[in-house]
Amino acid sequence: MFELVLFLSVLLGIYVYRRFFTRLPPGPICWYPFVGYLPFLTKDPPRHLDELRRKYGSIFGLYFGSRYVVCLADFQTMKEVFNKDVALERPPEIPFAIYQESMNLMTMNGPFWQEQRRYALQLFKSFAFTEKTLEHHIQLEVSHLLMEIDKHLNTPFEPTILLIPSMSNIISSLTFGKRFEYDDPDRIMLDNLIMEIPRRAGQVTYIHYMPWLKKIALWLKWGSCNKLREALIQREAFCEKRVKEHEETFKDNMFRDYIDYFLHEMKNETKGPSFRRNVLIGNVASFFGAGSETVRTTIDWLLLVCAAHPDIRVKVQAEIDQVIGDRKPTWDDNRSMPYTMAVIWELFRWKPINPINILRKSTEETYVKGYRIPKGSIVISCIWSIHNDKNFWDQPDEYRPERFLKRSESGELKVHKPEHLVPFSYGKRACPGEVIAKMEVFIYFVSILQKFHVYPPPGKKVSFAEVVGVSLRPVSQSILFQRRVTQ
Repeated sequence: MFELVLFLSVLLGIYVYRRFFTRLPPGPICWYPFVGYLPFLTKDPPRHLDELRRKYGSIFGLYFGSRYVVCLADFQTMKEVFNKDVALERPPEIPFAIYQESMNLMTMNGPFWQEQRRYALQLFKSFAFTEKTLEHHIQLEVSHLLMEIDKHLNTPFEPTILLIPSMSNIISSLTFGKRFEYDDPDRIMLDNLIMEIPRRAGQVTYIHYMPWLKKIALWLKWGSCNKLREALIQREAFCEKRVKEHEETFKDNMFRDYIDYFLHEMKNETKGPSFRRNVLIGNVASFFGAGSETVRTTIDWLLLVCAAHPDIRVKVQAEIDQVIGDRKPTWDDNRSMPYTMAVIWELFRWKPINPINILRKSTEETYVKGYRIPKGSIVISCIWSIHNDKNFWDQPDEYRPERFLKRSESGELKVHKPEHLVPFSYGKRACPGEVIAKMEVFIYFVSILQKFHVYPPPGKKVSFAEVVGVSLRPVSQSILFQRRVTQ
């Protein structure tokens, strides 16, 4: 009997080894029960994963909690995997899915996601219902922002307090068909949620990897987990109220905004099942998170760069004066402003807003560079590593806009965006709002520097330290604005 048990145990061991451990990517061995490698992660996961890349190579695997995670840490490896359809799905444990009453483009999978993605790209690629409509909304909101900055001249303040309502007003205009005054109670409540949700989500990332904790945490109403759920519920209730208002005033073929377009599609019998009310509410709610945070954080960083490096600011302003003068900036101006675009591209590289891509899940077994990615694995792309890869970027620690500039044969200065710059991820699951985000960043940045100089507070230096969470934000700090005097 003992011999039979031993024989069966050996066979089982061989099967388990061959099934689960052969040809897996290299990586650190850590068998802490339930938590895996998580205790070894520092407070700066992007840089820690980059250290593992240097040790194990461009693809490595490890256990976070009970989940096997495959990290893609260079561009070619990420490109190979993300060009396949096996890594398109989101795992169910991402923090933004902790509240499950609605569905949205960020978290849904399968046919629902495919249909909603096609619809979103159709709208976003037409610049949110027409290019001029979006540009008008941005210019209008920028004009309000500039007036607010005027109230704080020559006194250091944190621009984030003005950028938050300004950026979310762009989303409000496109989705609700209206903007909110900065002191509107609804505006203040929404802005607080916009800040609260990513902060809380960054604090509960363990849910990605220990899903058994999710039910326990919510049942016991643990700290940040419960706070995140409450914030998501509040945000969706706010958006549901706006959807209800639109339903009561909707007139077919008279579309005011995204909600009206979606309501029209819901009435279209030829459309698929994803055009339903809870998807509309979820999509609108997610736009405020994804759309506001990315652009605002980018502008924050750009202003800090210009405050710390006056030579860069002066060059951007010279290009503004030459190309735009006193009129309002437009998105078309970017084609004639190579240095300004290089400053923006370099910021996207140097301080990637999402240094670790939003999680994906492998829906079937696949092989990359001879290594096996098992079905059900969590797959992440390390954007930080890709943007700091010395095989592509010379002295990646330095902020150097010139790396994106080239002279044509005629001597004209041109900006070049390489394929391996991927701030909005890569492939079919890349950010569908990339075009809108780039337009917003350009018009906001150029409009601010057209009117103002930016400086550090007297006697202080700009800090480029980061707050690492779901996004990569600058630490809280003030800068000083002064009105420009142009000839």
